Amino acid sequence: MSRKLRSHKFLKLLVLLVVSVLIATASAAVYYSMIAQPSVTIAAATISFVQGTDWPAGSALGSNSTWVSLALKAYPNVTLAYDQPLNISNTDSASHTFRLRHVSISPLNGNSQVSNFTSINFVVENVGGAQQATFNYTTTGTTWNTPASTSYLTLPGNMQWILYAQTVAAASAQNVAANIVIAVDVTQ
Repeated sequence: MSRKLRSHKFLKLLVLLVVSVLIATASAAVYYSMIAQPSVTIAAATISFVQGTDWPAGSALGSNSTWVSLALKAYPNVTLAYDQPLNISNTDSASHTFRLRHVSISPLNGNSQVSNFTSINFVVENVGGAQQATFNYTTTGTTWNTPASTSYLTLPGNMQWILYAQTVAAASAQNVAANIVIAVDVTQ
C-alpha cells in the first residue's frame, strides 16, 4: 500500500507539474493592446511667403504660400540687387520663430560651371530695416561655400519681413543656372 500511495502522490505531483508548465506557457502568450487615435487637422501655415514689391518675372508662389520659386538673374561682372523679391509673413497674432537652412545647390561641387558664379546672397531684414540674418553662397574655383543654418529668428505677430537677394557672376560667366533649395524651418 505504501508503494501505491507513493505512486499516487508521484502521479499527483506530475500532474501538478504539467499543469504548472501549461499555465506558465499560456501566461507567456497573453498580451494586451492599447489604442491611439490621432486626429490631424489641416490648417493654414502661420508663417508663409508673400510676393515682394521687387517680385522677379518668371517667379512662382505655391497656392498655399509655403513654397516659392524665385527666378533670379545674374550678369557677368555685375552685382544685381533685388530690393524686395520676397517677404516672409506671420499671419498669426502671436510671434513665431523660423530659420533658413541650406538643403542643396547645383551644379554640384567639382563641376566647372560653378566657377561662373561669385556669390548669391540673401539677407533677412525687419520692417525697420535692421538686418536679422544673412545667408550667403560664395564660390572658390569649382566649389560652393554653402551657408550654415541661421539661428532661429522671432517674427512678431501680424508682421512681414523682407528677404533681399543679391547675385554676382564672374566676368567670364556663361549661360548657366544655379538651382538652390533653402528650407525655412518654422517652430510652432
